[in-house]
Amino acid sequence: MRECTTNLDGTETCIDTRVFSQIKTLQLEYIRETAKQLIFAVAPEYKQRNAALGLLSLEETEEIKNHIQTIRTISNQKEAQIQAIVWDGQEATRVSACNAVEAIVWN
Repeated sequence: MRECTTNLDGTETCIDTRVFSQIKTLQLEYIRETAKQLIFAVAPEYKQRNAALGLLSLEETEEIKNHIQTIRTISNQKEAQIQAIVWDGQEATRVSACNAVEAIVWN
């Protein structure tokens, strides 16, 4: 989050108030929610249930499992990338650490 104020001369002064740990938590939640939405887009709950009950053909079941596994793999990779970013605690590097976390998005 940025707090900006307009100076008397018309210029703007902005202070970045993001908290690294909160940014990391929010980005992990974003990745997990995106993965969830993508899984339900390619394999709605009823299809997953039908696959588990053996009501779909083997090919359909395998296709669903492969789609879900692909999404999970991507999600796990992105989560690992986020977890690998550390902040050294120095105020001078906080903004760049926050930016690095926020740069990991789902394409």
